[in-house]
Amino acid sequence: MVLFALISLSIQNLMGAAIVFGAYSFMMCLIWAGMGAVDVAFTEAAVGAGVSTVFIVSTIYNTSATMRSRPGGMAFKFFIGVVVTLAGAFLLSALTDFPDWGDPNSPVNATVVPYYIENSIDDTHVPNLVTSVLADYRGFDTLLETTVVFIACIAIYSILRIETAKSKTDETEEGITSPPSYDPSDSLIVRQASRFMIPFMQLFALYVIAHGHYSPGGGFQGGVILGASLILLAISFDLKFLLRHWREKSLMLLVASGVFLYAAVGLACVFMGGNYLEYGILDSILPGDQAMARSHGILLVEIGVGITVMFSMVAIHINLASNGRFDRGL
Repeated sequence: MVLFALISLSIQNLMGAAIVFGAYSFMMCLIWAGMGAVDVAFTEAAVGAGVSTVFIVSTIYNTSATMRSRPGGMAFKFFIGVVVTLAGAFLLSALTDFPDWGDPNSPVNATVVPYYIENSIDDTHVPNLVTSVLADYRGFDTLLETTVVFIACIAIYSILRIETAKSKTDETEEGITSPPSYDPSDSLIVRQASRFMIPFMQLFALYVIAHGHYSPGGGFQGGVILGASLILLAISFDLKFLLRHWREKSLMLLVASGVFLYAAVGLACVFMGGNYLEYGILDSILPGDQAMARSHGILLVEIGVGITVMFSMVAIHINLASNGRFDRGL
């Protein structure tokens, strides 16, 4: 990891640095998988190595692929180096307060973890312990995390979005690159390959969301893969081709609808006489007993997470790739 960090800092070409960051994410994916955290590895592969790399490339496309030296650059680098060193030293000083690796007598392993392991199946009928913890035992945290994704999408949209009238007058603005002389979307091979890949990506993403109860996956991972399939469509064809099927207002409404679905499930629990996100109280309107109702409630909120994440990824890519103009992209 240190090697990847040093290489990314030493590379002057930002596109090369983006590739190094992607390689770093793949390395982290292998580390998480080796530690048995397959769900985290799944997320790292989809987000860190996949969509995040595309976002960086989209940003470079509208700026410059080469770093430019500025007056006083060494002083700024020295200041950043001091800040990073002090922050790193502060974090390292806290390592002595952590329990030993795998210590069975640590507070987490001695109290919370045994309860989850022993009662998750009986409480939720969800074999995947990670899903039951994220969507049930700590459902409030996951709701807020989904809301954070929604707010991040709105923030990026608010900062980058440029109205059409202003876009026409600012088209020659410095820092905006002109369209490349060769358009990759004109390639028959690229288009046909994407036509073949996208349906399988979307089918796999739906499986990840629906089967997250029983295997690694869930709404976040599946939503990222669904979003990546539409991003691939925008890159291989054209941004306007994607916008013809998914209008700007429709995208933002769909981003909000996922959070609304998650929150609505919680409100339904309150209206049925239970606590917020107490899925078991929905057994009168969902199939099965209370434990099965909790399982079905988890599936509903996972679908909401998937919708918000999917369309947030698409909206963020469109803004970054088109520099907020919603006209042309990568």
